[in-house]
Amino acid sequence: MSATTPRNQRYMRLFAYLPLALRPEAEDVLLICYGCGITADALLHGPNVKRVDMVDISKEVFHLADFYSGINYSNPLRDPRVHAIVQDGRFFLQASPRQYDIITGEPPPPKVADSVNLYTQEFFSLMKGRLKEGGIATFWLPINQVKVDEAKAILRAFHSAFPNALVWASADQQWIMMGVKGPGRKMEASELRQLWNDPGSGADLRRVGVEVPQQLAALFLMDGDEIDRITRDTAPLTDNYPKRLSDSAWDEEANIRFASAYMDPPSAADRFVRSQVIAGIWPEALNKSIEALFAVRESRFLSETIGTNKLAELDLYLRGSRLRTPVLEVLGSDELRVGIAERIASNSAAPPLEILPDLMAGALARRDISEAVRLLEDEKARGMFSLNDTFLLTYLYCLNRNVGKAEELAANNAAAVKKDAFVDWLYGKLETDFGFHPPR
Repeated sequence: MSATTPRNQRYMRLFAYLPLALRPEAEDVLLICYGCGITADALLHGPNVKRVDMVDISKEVFHLADFYSGINYSNPLRDPRVHAIVQDGRFFLQASPRQYDIITGEPPPPKVADSVNLYTQEFFSLMKGRLKEGGIATFWLPINQVKVDEAKAILRAFHSAFPNALVWASADQQWIMMGVKGPGRKMEASELRQLWNDPGSGADLRRVGVEVPQQLAALFLMDGDEIDRITRDTAPLTDNYPKRLSDSAWDEEANIRFASAYMDPPSAADRFVRSQVIAGIWPEALNKSIEALFAVRESRFLSETIGTNKLAELDLYLRGSRLRTPVLEVLGSDELRVGIAERIASNSAAPPLEILPDLMAGALARRDISEAVRLLEDEKARGMFSLNDTFLLTYLYCLNRNVGKAEELAANNAAAVKKDAFVDWLYGKLETDFGFHPPR
């Protein structure tokens, strides 16, 4: 599939960065389905990658590659290591004798016409057969586009092909299935940090919100043992039984409930540390503080699916972590928007009103509370100030140890504020944490 915002690119780049982090010596890589080249671009950041075969059934997809653009993005097909191959991905796996360190794929969703046979046990077995010993395969499972039982059928199919299976996800329903051929090998923390230490891949990972190596651990959902448990009564999706994916629509609420069960921080952290597959590949030195990072993922997931108290969410990120991306996302911004806003502001005597929210988000992301306050006060002085901005500025005054100003702002806007659960929460929190006195 395709998207250009950092948040939407995250899972596409993780198809590459997850296996590259766990197999940094990878030299030979296969990508099935090119799309917009997002995963392809990430694969080329591998420190030892020498050859990338990119297979797509459509030659037009490759022809369009020059029309895509983005910050720090160049057409992957122009890299001399890349071999673009117009071929059916499944046929290529059957016909090519080449073995790979990494195979990844993001075909159309399972229910798109003619895509089902790229999600069957037989297809996943073909992938495994083309991996070197210790090689890693990753593959897309969009659980928000299938029924829960259908997602389980695909998980069962993947695990039947890959006994050492893992499933990962960010704060969304774009799951990433991973299979390791053989037991894999135990990583050293220094090896895993290579991608973040490299200027190119490190900047790319931080741009899409994977800012520290420990965040990879906090993408974990389950391993093969959990797949076995939840698919005990589910038959795998196979070539002979493609109708295990029905034509009927999925239940969005059921899908959210299914995904939510794997977002709970204590449970997710417990599954991670108890997983035998994880124990065989992940450096224990990077396990510190992972439950807090799982909490950030859960908060973002709930915010985007059922809605949450945005200010409580912001408080969690500002005071409970040093991460930039969650702060930007809860404020409706991202690194791309902030970069554009900062370039415009550098060339303006007075920044346009339209970019002030992104400038403020950028200030909070770097924990410059005073600058964020200044920008919000500028918005207020220029007449672009909502009730939500009032609540945010009240909170930031307190966070900046200027409780008097917070009390004055709250008192001046008391007539416009209707007491409800949110206001009770906000004033109660500010009173408890900072000694704030709500207006009477």
